[in-house]
Amino acid sequence: MSKARKTACGGGAPQAQESPDARTVCLTVGTAGHIDHGKTQLTIFLTGCNTDRLPEEKSRGMTIDLGFATCILPDNRRIGIVDVPGHEKFVHNMVAGATGIDVVLLVIAADDGVMPQTIEHFHIVRLLGIKAGMIAITKTDLVDSARVETVRAQAEQLVAGSFLDGAPIVPLSTKTGEGYDEFYTKFVELVDHMAERESSGPFRMHVERAFVLKGLGTIVSGIPVSGRITQGDTLELLPEGRKVRVKGLQVYGQKSREGLSGECVAINLADIQHTELHRGMQLCAPGFFESARFFDVRFFSLPSVGKPLKPRQQIRLHLGTSDVPGHLVLPTNEPLKPGEETYAQLQMKRGVVAAPGDSFILRTLSPITTVGGGYVVSPDDKRLRRRHSDSWANSLEEKERVMDSVSDTIMQAFSTESPIPLGLDDIAKAALLHEDALGEDISKLIESGRLRLTAKRKYVSKDMIERAETVIVDRITALHKEVQLSAGFSKKEIYSSLSANHDIMDMALESLIEKKVITRSTHGYFITSMAPALSDAQAKIAEKILSLYSETRFKSPRRDEVPERVAAPEKASGKIMNYLLQTGRLVDIGSGVILHEDVIEESKAIISDYLAEHDSLDAASFKNLIDSSRKYAIPLLEYWDGKGLTKRIGNSRILK
Repeated sequence: MSKARKTACGGGAPQAQESPDARTVCLTVGTAGHIDHGKTQLTIFLTGCNTDRLPEEKSRGMTIDLGFATCILPDNRRIGIVDVPGHEKFVHNMVAGATGIDVVLLVIAADDGVMPQTIEHFHIVRLLGIKAGMIAITKTDLVDSARVETVRAQAEQLVAGSFLDGAPIVPLSTKTGEGYDEFYTKFVELVDHMAERESSGPFRMHVERAFVLKGLGTIVSGIPVSGRITQGDTLELLPEGRKVRVKGLQVYGQKSREGLSGECVAINLADIQHTELHRGMQLCAPGFFESARFFDVRFFSLPSVGKPLKPRQQIRLHLGTSDVPGHLVLPTNEPLKPGEETYAQLQMKRGVVAAPGDSFILRTLSPITTVGGGYVVSPDDKRLRRRHSDSWANSLEEKERVMDSVSDTIMQAFSTESPIPLGLDDIAKAALLHEDALGEDISKLIESGRLRLTAKRKYVSKDMIERAETVIVDRITALHKEVQLSAGFSKKEIYSSLSANHDIMDMALESLIEKKVITRSTHGYFITSMAPALSDAQAKIAEKILSLYSETRFKSPRRDEVPERVAAPEKASGKIMNYLLQTGRLVDIGSGVILHEDVIEESKAIISDYLAEHDSLDAASFKNLIDSSRKYAIPLLEYWDGKGLTKRIGNSRILK
């Protein structure tokens, strides 16, 4: 082998040696392939590290658990390598490691060719959504060139039509070094063409390993699937919900101030024993994620599955480092044929933490075999009911549609049955993004009118407001029918029977006023097209009522006396009285006393003129001034007290 490699062992191991100016590339490469096909030896060639750390692995010469190491590329770039076990008994460990990788290195031995775990591992990485990789044909020193070409043809047939179709296939011998330079060149080119993983979103990392380092304490290692972490951060250990503090960090075995998604990170945690941590747990930014037992998913059945899957199929879910039994529930009672895909629900025996877009693998319990996989569309809080499967599927289709769009994901947060205004923190949790990453998208949504900001600095959607507008129009229309000739209804009357959020209702009401659907008057709100107007017959009755109250001045009739006094039916005169009171032509001053608006103004002038020349005014004097009785005098004085014209002191009034 002509090219010397700088090497470093990773995964939190303290023996790493590398250039101090090495730059981390946020990518992780994972091996895949059948047992004893040379995955670990190839990892040693790339990194200088034997990732078989367990005594049993070393004694048996077989990888059992995941191994982590660092590969130093030209220009001091470093990436992570995850070496996975190839034995069929340890597929659950293989899936745990493959979950965090970006690039796969599929290893096929030239003497064996494509074997059962070659096929299973390939299907697993494909189902996990890995999009790039290459193929290494190892142990070429054991066969002739014709055999190598046969294995190449097998590999091409296996990956035809997949993300590895057309990927580099490089024969080499890890024993003699023949072919390694070409392999290494293709490997570096592959990494060079890969986009680094973004570190947006809240931090989340599946627990791969938990161990103790002398002088440091508990160490947890893994590959973050999103976000970034810094020393001093507080994380939430899920599904337990326990808070833990980050004492220190290593990235690819080197001390670091921060760790990013896609890197091999080791976290030194405070106040927790390593025995309290295990695979299946996740370390997350607090408040963003929670455990669930039901997940609505898009599921893909492998074509190689021997028989159809039952409508309620027992399975084991492999998601991240979780390995949990449960059921795959299909939306109909029809079995799922090999090679078919469908929306389905995972119903688990215990809680699992998963986010939309998370990939998973399903294996049957007996015989133990990989039957398919897919990705999570949405955690759910209730079981799938097949009688509602059509609406359920439509809902999932909409959720799946918005998964790749931040703006659409933000808007999805507002599509709830009981809409309420959302704060920036609520939106961040729904979109699985940090608040500072939302600004541009929210600004664009506000500019386009899809979002609006309330007076309390919370957000509501255009759809929310439009739904509230419909509710308000229906409510006021009903009130108009109940109370004809109404000059307007108060917010209290409008909102009293509505359960919607009042902040949203206020915005909807203002929107309807802007659109001139609703008119706001001094008497309240009314539908513009239903503005009160008296008919000719009603106008004649109204004139009689006004004349009656104008003529009787401070000795006006009770309301129940009006129909007889104006010779009008009680029902008709009652509606007109309401109208005259609402429009202010008549004024109800309390205690059953109603006066003409002109008489009210006359009483104000009488009080003002009297108190301009006298220190105070008592009820007896006021009664004489208006030539009436205490029945009218007392309510009038109290009316003007309430209006702020006068102030009561003892039994007298003064100007306020």
